[in-house]
Amino acid sequence: MKKEITIAISPCPNDTFIFGAMLNGYIKSDLDIEYYLYDVEQLNQLAIKKAIDVIKVSVAVYPYVKDNYKILRCGGAIGRGFGPILVSKKDFSQKDIKNLRLGIPGKHTTAYLLFKNAYPDFRGKVIDIRYDNIVPSLLKEEIDIGILIHETRFTYKDYGLKLIQDLGKWWEDTTNYPIPLGCILAKRELGDTMHNTIENLIKKSIDFAERNMDKIWNFIKDNAQEMDREIILKHINTFVNEFSKDMTDEGYNAIEKLVGLNEI
Repeated sequence: MKKEITIAISPCPNDTFIFGAMLNGYIKSDLDIEYYLYDVEQLNQLAIKKAIDVIKVSVAVYPYVKDNYKILRCGGAIGRGFGPILVSKKDFSQKDIKNLRLGIPGKHTTAYLLFKNAYPDFRGKVIDIRYDNIVPSLLKEEIDIGILIHETRFTYKDYGLKLIQDLGKWWEDTTNYPIPLGCILAKRELGDTMHNTIENLIKKSIDFAERNMDKIWNFIKDNAQEMDREIILKHINTFVNEFSKDMTDEGYNAIEKLVGLNEI
């Protein structure tokens, strides 16, 4: 009898690329997988509720769920040269930032944690907005500044928005660590054998995607926020890297540094 397991990821191209083969039956296993796609902050909340067996979350939420979940070595979003960005519609100086209306993609997101580290003196209003609605909120001037993640970090210039701060670059310049945006968690109660099985399946799924993009392309495209093929491919090429297959000690150290833990 197959082992039933639930998996939840975001609909973003890097996640659907990594898990596409696994979730669509191209990788054979003894698991009966029921999968879900949710916005990043919804995923964080589901992890807090211990509602899913294997789940993609923001690294920033890990301290809240570490007793129930273990970080898997693969499938996450860690690397260099990318990260959330802080943008605006109008020109603001750095000294203006602390009193503005800020749109964030979720209070448990790594993007917001990076902002708080970069702007410890911020005293403005924080408004929680689904990540793909931050650009429209900026254009309507419902917020003054916003943190962009996922595909919108590549397209903000198309809307006439201005870059205030690349929070990923700030993190790298400040700490010399790669940016630990997201990770894959598995319930501790599943046990080491199941953890190893899932890690191996994720690695096989990535390998399949790299060799057979055409077979999972519709799954990726149908769930992406941006429909332009070049943007989708740029997203995948940016966020899927060597750390996706193995976080290595460097990745784990980056997570420890970000969330303030001595051991994860």
